[in-house]
Amino acid sequence: MNILIIGRGRVGTALRRSLGSSEEHTVTTAGRSWSPSSVQRADAVVLAVSDDAIESVAEKVAPSLSGSTTVLHCAGARGAETLRSCETRGAAVGVMHPLVSFPSTRATPQLRGTTFTVNGSRRAIATSRRIARACGARAVVAQTGDAAYHAAAALAANGAAGLAFVSVGVLEGLGFDKRAAERAIGGLLRSVGENVQNVGVPGALTGPIARGEVRSVANHRSALRRVSRNALGAYDAVVPIIVSCARAAGLSPAKASKIRRTTKG
Repeated sequence: MNILIIGRGRVGTALRRSLGSSEEHTVTTAGRSWSPSSVQRADAVVLAVSDDAIESVAEKVAPSLSGSTTVLHCAGARGAETLRSCETRGAAVGVMHPLVSFPSTRATPQLRGTTFTVNGSRRAIATSRRIARACGARAVVAQTGDAAYHAAAALAANGAAGLAFVSVGVLEGLGFDKRAAERAIGGLLRSVGENVQNVGVPGALTGPIARGEVRSVANHRSALRRVSRNALGAYDAVVPIIVSCARAAGLSPAKASKIRRTTKG
């Protein structure tokens, strides 16, 4: 399959690198400009552009499309309707959203083992599955245009990065070099991610709240009050969520209530 990726930003670069070793597909990339012939040769056109640019880029691509082409965009917050201009030309259209955090074009993540959320026409879904498989990812068919989907992804990815920022700061205050602290917390988060993938939730939850250790939680709060009020606020904000997860894992209502009360002091 001939794949044209339009967009050389974080998502486009990661897709190109991941697909580069595939013998099944020929991959071409384009930035702000592309030739009509490159669109005409493509079996699949992937719009790896910003959310706001999807419709305008689709309108520019549409005149060069044939009925055998599939057009996909990679935005989790937008649906396939943003590609209507391509659909009216007979192309199959859909969404292929890598559920992955892309920090920069230099530090592109491995896509193997990740999930692509896909939807659209039957042919668009089939094409998305082929691309995901070539990247070593799995494809799940679900709606992406609902803001709740995007919020779930942002809650996990951005929430984890925000909490890592706080935790790194605490470790720095205890004498860690910043890069050493980042590597330590990054490794910890990687192990959590692996546990979520392999064990699931709430089984992946560990630590004192999962064990019902009220005294440990109180000690955590006392220490954070001493070293970082910002970290204490973050800790108190997430304790109720962790308790809910622990309850799902079997924590007794009595212990859950005692732990919740510790954050009121």
